[in-house]
Formats: sequence, C-alpha cells, structure tokens
Amino acid sequence: MDDNNAVKVSAALIWEGERFLVCQRPEVKKRGLLWEFVGGKAEPGETGEEALVRECREELGITVQPERVFMEVTHEYPDLTVRLTLYTARIREGTPTLLEHNAMKWIRVEEAEELEFCPADVEILAAIRRYAGNVLRFGEDGTRVLLPGSGEVRSVVWLHEDFETACRIRELMRVKDAALALIPGTDWDADLSPWPAPGVFGGSSGFSGGAGKHLETLARDWIPEAESALSEAGRPLVRVIAGYSLAGLFALWAAAGSDLFDASAAVSGSFWYDGFAEWFRGREISAKFVYLSVGDKEKNARNPRMAKVEEAGEAILTGLKEKGIPAVFEKNPGGHFRDVPERMARGIDCTLSALYGN
Repeated sequence: MDDNNAVKVSAALIWEGERFLVCQRPEVKKRGLLWEFVGGKAEPGETGEEALVRECREELGITVQPERVFMEVTHEYPDLTVRLTLYTARIREGTPTLLEHNAMKWIRVEEAEELEFCPADVEILAAIRRYAGNVLRFGEDGTRVLLPGSGEVRSVVWLHEDFETACRIRELMRVKDAALALIPGTDWDADLSPWPAPGVFGGSSGFSGGAGKHLETLARDWIPEAESALSEAGRPLVRVIAGYSLAGLFALWAAAGSDLFDASAAVSGSFWYDGFAEWFRGREISAKFVYLSVGDKEKNARNPRMAKVEEAGEAILTGLKEKGIPAVFEKNPGGHFRDVPERMARGIDCTLSALYGN
C-alpha cells in the first residue's frame, strides 16, 4: 500500500453530548448508502483543516472548528487508496442540514454496530469505542460515569465537563483506576458561584450564587446513586471533586463547604472571585489534599478582577499550609484556555497520586 499515491481525505468527528454525527452516502455514489463521517477529498493546495472546513460547509451547511487529529488511517479500495485523517471538530455556526448525503444521525458508540460503514471507517470506529465506550448511565437526568478501561474502580472523580472533554481527560490520565462522573445540567454562572457577584464581561447578568443548592443536589441525589452502582459490596471509594475555571472554584468551595470529598482539584480555578480567598482562609477544611493551578499568563488578563487570580491562588495556598493540609499550586504555561484536558488530567493525576500515597 503506497501512501504517496493515496487520495488525502479529511473527516470530522463532531460530538453532541455522548453522541457523534455520521452521514449516509448518496445511493448513486460508490459505496452508496454506507455510513461515514462528514468530509471529503482535499483540493490542491489545501491543508487538511481547510479541506475539512470546506467539506462540512458544502455537505452540511455548517462552519466547524477543527481541534486535533483523532486518528489517521490508510485504506485500499478497488478503485483508489485513501489516506483518511479524522479531526475532532466543533460546530461554530449553523445546524447540520442534508445538502449531499442521503441521511444523517447522531449516534452513541454502541449504536455504530447497527449501521454499515465504509470499510475505511471500521478501524476508526474501534478506536472511538475504546475512547468513548465503557459508560455507566443512570437517573432521569442522564448522569454518566466514564469507567476505567479495565480493572477495579478505586476512586471516583466528579466533574463539570462535557462528554468529549471528559473522554480526552480519561485518555490522558496516568492513573487508570478512576471513574469520571459527569455532573449533569449545570448553569455555570448560577450553580457554580458561591454567592452573588457582578459579571466579568459586558452584557453578563452576573453570578447568582446557587452553589449551595447545587451541592445539596449533588450530595442528595447524584453521589449516592452513582457510587452505589460503582462500589463493590459497599467498599468505600476515594471521592474527589475536580473542575476547570469556575468549576475549579466550585471544587474548592465544595471542599471547604462540606465533608463530602477526600480531595479537591481546582484547575485554572477562578480564585479571583470576589471575597473568595478571604472566605476560604477562614474555613475548616476536611479534605486530605488540595491541588491548585493557574496559567502563568492569567495574571495578565485585561479584566482587573480576573488579573488577581494568581495572587488569590497564593493566598489560598498559604491558608492551606496554615491548616496543615497538603497542597500543590502549579503554574502552567499560557493563558486560561490553553490545554484544558491536559491540565485537568495532570491535576487529577497529582491529586489521586497524593491520596494513594504514590
């Protein structure tokens, strides 16, 4: 198989919750009525990302933002050899509309077995099953737990993350015996803010301070139901809460406002939140370990409130040391939104390793 003569094809892996988008080829085309990922051949001079954006616009009327290469495969058909690059991508504008394909569906990983795909996609589907499979679902609200690939569940980490980001975090983590529990239906400005505060961007309605009610629901409903399904014969699990940005602030607030969690990982947390550092230093903390991080460029934020994030993080760290609670405060390269899954995986790994005594 000669890759040099292969036709270069770009395709998109687009997630909506735990479902991804697939399309059925027109009956009149070769491999007609087989299912595939949206995309097509690169034109002369196009990069793979440029080809993907153009093809998604032509085939579904949407504008996508390619994020990273999920997988590359080479497949030899009787009439041509294709070099297929599958990108994870997000829809920036538009709603998928059938412009060329016969049909389209949003499917879960396990539903792919019900459809007949182009042969080039078979290897990719196996990789997606490894990446996004092994999910425990329960409750009317659709709470989901991403289980480890194999072996026992030693710990459960509660997250406010979308499904695809959580899958990426699980893939990147070194600790492989942790289940990731995704907290459903979150209104970030309401549910994750500890008390009312002005918004930080123009036109924002501000933070309404609903964290207390959100934590009550977590403690009353989601944690017991999820962990009763995960725990073997009532064996207790290590329980961690982790989050990014405002969810990182909530993770830290929850560790100070309850005894629910063995540890907290506040990754690029919104430590600047009005009055939080002072409030936190005055609280008793039952957590056995706290992980803190910021991007080293976050202190350069134009917003004067947000620019205090590193200073506030240092104050929180000082408070933890005064209480004798083991803690780490890491400064990652870059600004706030850089390498989110990588930073989350690092923070969770550090936290679990500390709890395990590794």
